[in-house]
Amino acid sequence: MDPSSLSNPSEAKVDSLHLVLTVDFAKSCLAGYVDVVATLQNDQVSELKLDSNHLNVTGVTDLSNQPIKYHLAAKHEIFGTAIVIEVPQEQRGANKTFTARVHYSTTVESTALQWLSKEQTAGKQHPYLFSQCQAIHARSLVPCQDSPSNKVKYSAEITVPAPLTALMSASSTGKKVDGDKITYTFDQDIAIPTYLIAIVVGHLESREIGPRTMVWSEPEMVDSGAYEFANTEKFIQTGESLLTPYIWKRYDILLLPPSFPYGGMENPMLVFVTPTLLAGDRSLENVIAHEIAHSWCGNLVTNRFWSEFFLNEGFTVFVERKIIGRLYGEDMFQFEAINGLKHLKDDIDQFGATNPLTALRPNLDGIDPDDAFSSVPYDKGFNLLCYLQSLVGVTEFEAWLKSYIAHFAYQSITAEQMKNYFINYFTEKGMADAIAVVDWQSWFNNPGMPHNQVAFTCQLAEQAKELAKKWIATKGDGIESASDFQAFNSQQTILFLDTLLVLTANDHLPVDAIEKMDKLYHLTETRNAEYRAKWYSLCLQSGITRIQPLVAKFLVEQGRMKFVRPLYRELNKVNRELAVSTFTTHRNFYHNICSKMVAKDLGL
Repeated sequence: MDPSSLSNPSEAKVDSLHLVLTVDFAKSCLAGYVDVVATLQNDQVSELKLDSNHLNVTGVTDLSNQPIKYHLAAKHEIFGTAIVIEVPQEQRGANKTFTARVHYSTTVESTALQWLSKEQTAGKQHPYLFSQCQAIHARSLVPCQDSPSNKVKYSAEITVPAPLTALMSASSTGKKVDGDKITYTFDQDIAIPTYLIAIVVGHLESREIGPRTMVWSEPEMVDSGAYEFANTEKFIQTGESLLTPYIWKRYDILLLPPSFPYGGMENPMLVFVTPTLLAGDRSLENVIAHEIAHSWCGNLVTNRFWSEFFLNEGFTVFVERKIIGRLYGEDMFQFEAINGLKHLKDDIDQFGATNPLTALRPNLDGIDPDDAFSSVPYDKGFNLLCYLQSLVGVTEFEAWLKSYIAHFAYQSITAEQMKNYFINYFTEKGMADAIAVVDWQSWFNNPGMPHNQVAFTCQLAEQAKELAKKWIATKGDGIESASDFQAFNSQQTILFLDTLLVLTANDHLPVDAIEKMDKLYHLTETRNAEYRAKWYSLCLQSGITRIQPLVAKFLVEQGRMKFVRPLYRELNKVNRELAVSTFTTHRNFYHNICSKMVAKDLGL
């Protein structure tokens, strides 16, 4: 049983959903119905249980609108309300199909949806809607079995006000204009976990950038996106060469408004990405490589439970870095690994090294998966795979990875299944002794940093670290040229700033050193959001008061949690009044996932 779901797929398994919804911007709601088709798993099954949260359910009927008995269970504070639908006596029986039509509307509390007024968009002319269903928010968009353990096909008819466009994580199969309304139809014929259901409605344009890729966004950003993501097809082909053929037909990219809380979301056929990737020089395109890697790790082979999220994210980071390494050299794989370890240590320090949420397989019973979100499943998971690779060799491990994806495709699996497949595969290859040293229980269950770390070495990383150490040792005295800094690639610049942040956390650089660095490197002027976030943190730590209004401005220009949460925490240390007033004034700008986490960070 999935502790994050109130549904019963082991008894009545939902196979497909058909959504018929009208988008109402005036009321900030979706209204209509969903047809839920389930297969009963044995003769005793008398109920279909669906997850819901912050939905207004008005009735359950059959397809001819005859009422079906149902009731709403007691509300759970985190996981919402189960809709318990009675299967009519004559429809019961093992392997029988049962269909229920649930009539409902979303509410302003529905956590999956963010409604933007026209003033919050780039164009300022039309309102905008987007969804974010991971981890357990699909249940506030549509009644469903909201567990990654169950995969469903879905189709939809979405009616929106003209001239807006609707898109989903599915094939667009047509549109019908009726006066001032447009109805778009969609079909996703590959079964997916419900957290990958996605919708966007807005004033959208597209640009073709490859044989299976278009960039979609508001007209004001679409050309910038087309330039920034021009290498997408190259990334997909590299993923295919590493793993298996790409099965999802399209790989379109939606560039969202600034309040999107994540770097990207791997919705199949329509990946969502943050506009903070628009650096103007393609320097942040590794996020696209990450989302492409999800086409196999997560979307095709899925973690069965959120407590084993590393099966999605650790594998995805590994494949992302393999793609980067194949395209740009092994040094970049090593470099990204070193960078990742640094971020992992930051998060583990933030949680506390003995915090059970820093285990690769934490116990999430009664815990909102959003509250456990960190780089642990990403980089601790990545380090597990690097360790396993070090035992069997790169060639053999890459062959296993391809075999693993092919073997578990279309399934939701557990860490034990992954472990057993690894052991059986290499035992058959005559390598049982080489892998006998793996302490699986420590890797899966122990909190803190990985106990067996592979040593990563990279000249590019050393150059960045050395320059940071030089600034710390000299306080800037004798540093008169920017040439070594200007020779860095974007990842080196990020590591340079990260190293400064770590090494000066308790002994801050003096104000005059920071000012000299800015004069030489022009960091306050940068467009690159990654640089800005780290530079602002460094300035706040060193007591540069002139940076505080720029930080407050940056905090309301974008809502990406990677930047927003650490900067609010830093600003709060030096100017709580500004931090709290900035957040409370602009709270509605942020996605509700972000808003909830920042409020917790600020103790509000």
